Amino acid sequence: MSKYALTNANTGEVEQTFETLTPEQLPAIIDAADEAFTLWKATPIGQRGKVLRTFADLVDENADELADIIGREMGKPLAQGKSELEKVARTARWFADKAPIHLAPTELEASGAERTYVVHQPLGVLLGVMPWNFPYNQIARFVLPNLMVGNTILMKQASICPVSSQKFQELLEEAGLPRGVYTNIYMDSKDTEKILKDFRVKGVSLTGSEGAGASIASIAGENLKRQVLELGGNDPFVVLDTSDVKKLAQQAVTYRTTNAGQVCTSPKRIIVLEEYYDDFVAAAKEAVENVTVGNYDDPNTDMGPMSSESARDDVLKQIQDAVANGATLVTGGEKLDRPGWFMSPALLTDVDVESEAGQEEIFGPVVNVFKAKDEEDALRIANATEFGLMASVWTEDLERGRLFAERIEAGMTFVNKHMESEPAFPFGGINRSGFGRENERWALREFTNEHLVRVHKQ
Repeated sequence: MSKYALTNANTGEVEQTFETLTPEQLPAIIDAADEAFTLWKATPIGQRGKVLRTFADLVDENADELADIIGREMGKPLAQGKSELEKVARTARWFADKAPIHLAPTELEASGAERTYVVHQPLGVLLGVMPWNFPYNQIARFVLPNLMVGNTILMKQASICPVSSQKFQELLEEAGLPRGVYTNIYMDSKDTEKILKDFRVKGVSLTGSEGAGASIASIAGENLKRQVLELGGNDPFVVLDTSDVKKLAQQAVTYRTTNAGQVCTSPKRIIVLEEYYDDFVAAAKEAVENVTVGNYDDPNTDMGPMSSESARDDVLKQIQDAVANGATLVTGGEKLDRPGWFMSPALLTDVDVESEAGQEEIFGPVVNVFKAKDEEDALRIANATEFGLMASVWTEDLERGRLFAERIEAGMTFVNKHMESEPAFPFGGINRSGFGRENERWALREFTNEHLVRVHKQ
């Protein structure tokens, strides 16, 4: 059974617990969401946008409190929490402004009729299953565009983030969202099937592990529900050339240790051409050893604790297994002797591309550096994965970088940036990283009825 509790990642102490809903309580919650859908879909889109703009203002006004909540829940340093909240507010305003444009009827060639067009209509009640690593932004990417569409939402957030998930609902309702349009539910994971079997629930969006994604996809498929799945990545960070190895190595380490490495799009395989490799590893070692690990509310902290004891211990085991299979642990990768779920960031080299450490996602602060003979070898290593979420290529020759980027198998590839995510461009992956897209107009069309209307004279 899913047990909802705020267990402070910095101390290991349980601060609050919450009752999990029983299966018998779920039908009434779906009833309320379905009833709310009837009213919400009829609400003018301008009014929906007003709610989102007010919500954005409330997020800005309450940023200190909101960042403190997730700092305790899953260990995110305050500065990183506030950055996440800025993105949530930006996303709310973007969709409030742009949804009326993208949801306007799409005119097609009349082709013998008086008029032919497509109306983008809401589907109904949707289920969200979201993770703990970005407790607010993961919800926002799915929920805010769908509120603009006119759908209603049932949200199952990770059990370690019960306070932030309820706060999201409270702020939406304070902004004017009617009760029942968005409902945070403390639901046992095994009851997901009960919700998706209900005809009134039209789709599901999940961000999480492959196992969770496969389970949800199976249930959703059996019940003919729309789906969006984002299931993590093993993202390449390819260094083709640079005039400042030390600066670039520092950038890579900063990306990789942000949020204690618990980011789906974090650069998990840093691939460096051999002419830069030795200097890069030396600079990366220095950068890793200079990361300040500390409590979420310490202003000097670069990296907070892992989200849970099991999350930390799983990563430590992955490091040990990699070393047992021939990898070199250059530095770090140790459990820290202090309360909470702390570890030191690690630097690994000599990892076999085909090994488990080369193929599977390590969801923690492990900088994994690979040597490539040349550009084609770098591409081979970059594409030697069954994942395909985000990738980046680093070079001072922008045309070289662009052409290389187009050959990487991923849903998103950046030249000289990594871990970019904005409402203004689509977010999602391919292969084992899932399917479907969030953000931009794609987020507004994933859960709509693309309703063709064709008008002829009698």
